[in-house]
Amino acid sequence: MKQKSPSIGIVVCARERGRVFVSLPYIQAIADHGGLPFLIPFFEDADVSFFHACWKRCDGFLFCGGEDVTPLLFDQMPSRHLGATDYEFDRFQLDFASFLFHHSDKPVLGICKGMQILNLACHGTIYQDLSENPSFFNHSPNAMFRHDPVHLIQSEEQTLLSHLIGKQAKVNSFHHQAVKEPGSGLRVCAVSPDGVIEAIEDESHPFLLGVQWHPECMYLSSRKMSRIFSSFLEAC
Repeated sequence: MKQKSPSIGIVVCARERGRVFVSLPYIQAIADHGGLPFLIPFFEDADVSFFHACWKRCDGFLFCGGEDVTPLLFDQMPSRHLGATDYEFDRFQLDFASFLFHHSDKPVLGICKGMQILNLACHGTIYQDLSENPSFFNHSPNAMFRHDPVHLIQSEEQTLLSHLIGKQAKVNSFHHQAVKEPGSGLRVCAVSPDGVIEAIEDESHPFLLGVQWHPECMYLSSRKMSRIFSSFLEAC
């Protein structure tokens, strides 16, 4: 009997001019690894009943990249380097992530901003801008293609991520915010050579992983990046 394809709830990336959207590579990555992608839309009066309905219908959840996180939501004032933010949208994502942590052990994958959202939902902190630490290098270089690797990461031993990518991997990078202090229950599982946290996971969870780079742009050319999605789908 053929195994059913898991249903993956992809939380929309952002809203703009009356529209909500998800970049196609996230959808394609889920579909290419055997999942059924469903978009979880943002609307301003979404509440716990909506989150619960999404939880019942989906086997796993993906939080994607997007704009900067509104610092008021983690008790900070805006940095002069802060980019575009959307208070209501960010609050929606944080509320949904918090709901999943407290009501579900279903698999969750966070990518770039999605990783930061997961960390904030666990009461961790983030850098509003990597310039806060002058030893950090440029994590948003002008690569010709989005799948181009631009720096190395080193994984921590005996972590979920190390089983997927080995001791190190080449990754792409498009961010100026990053995890600063991991949230409660979260473990750092990869760093870049300058010490930026590149991945977090929850060892007590069946599958909860956040990565700072964009494997959805790299999986066609990198088996290591493809393993992240295949492992996520298997867990779902």
